[in-house]
Amino acid sequence: MREAITGNLLTKTKKVFAKTVKRGYALMVIPNSQGTIRCFSIPYLVFLSVFVLFGINTYFLCRYPFRITEIMKLESEINSLQSIISKQDKELRRLDPYLRATQEIESDLNKANKFLVKMEKQYLEVRNRKSTEELSVRLVNLPQYKLSSTDREYSKLAVLNDNLEYLAEEISYTTSSLQDLLTRYKDYDRQLDFTPTIWPLARERSISSGFGYRRHPIYKRLIKHQGVDIPCRQGTPVRATAEGKVTIAGVRGGYGLLVEIDHGYGYRTRYGHNSRVAVRVGQWVKKGQTVAYAGNTGTSTGVHVHYEVRVNGVPVNPVPYMK
Repeated sequence: MREAITGNLLTKTKKVFAKTVKRGYALMVIPNSQGTIRCFSIPYLVFLSVFVLFGINTYFLCRYPFRITEIMKLESEINSLQSIISKQDKELRRLDPYLRATQEIESDLNKANKFLVKMEKQYLEVRNRKSTEELSVRLVNLPQYKLSSTDREYSKLAVLNDNLEYLAEEISYTTSSLQDLLTRYKDYDRQLDFTPTIWPLARERSISSGFGYRRHPIYKRLIKHQGVDIPCRQGTPVRATAEGKVTIAGVRGGYGLLVEIDHGYGYRTRYGHNSRVAVRVGQWVKKGQTVAYAGNTGTSTGVHVHYEVRVNGVPVNPVPYMK
């Protein structure tokens, strides 16, 4: 039933279409003056095609002014964006010197870290110490970036920020390390002020009797000599070989007139056989300050200075401390 209805509908449609196509239009051309009237037959399909084309052209002609307005608006926006981009480009180009500056800071930090290791080794050498681990230079390497052409300028700011953050951490580390090393050097330098490092006499540099066992010139038997004897003239100024506090300033048996100084850090020095003393007990003296004058008091066979260095109460050879 349904197929029959569909077939009838298609048949009727074809007949209507055939009739419509067969229909046409007549175009008559009538002159203004006397003449032959001409009549042109226009088929339906041709007329329809012309009408459709005319309608399409009319649509686009009407829309054209609106498209022109949109294009002009877009051109204005493009010009505005180009201006902004140009300004940003100029601003971003100003970052180049700062990027180069971060590279210079990188080089300076590497030099500082090399200097740090060098001074650390010298410090250990001066203190006669050995490092528990091998010292190596901490190298500073800025992050490396490969920027594409599309984001090259934009990414400069990000690169600069990353470089600055990285360098801030490295500068903090290097500064802290240098400050720590400087503090240790200052502490050691201060300790050196309390460590015997000079001769007790400014000019005399000869030793008549060294440290250790010897035949005593008076007792004529083998006795350990707890210091060194430095011959000189009567009244030669005797100086403190390190900073400290005077603990003895007077006669002490065979030492004669004796000056003893406590320097701290376990160090004590003694200066014997003086003709007179120039300090008193409890007095604080500086390295190189005159504390006595050479003489021949006590158990002595001639004018000289008996010089001792004691470490934690034990007499040691003074020669390594006389430079």
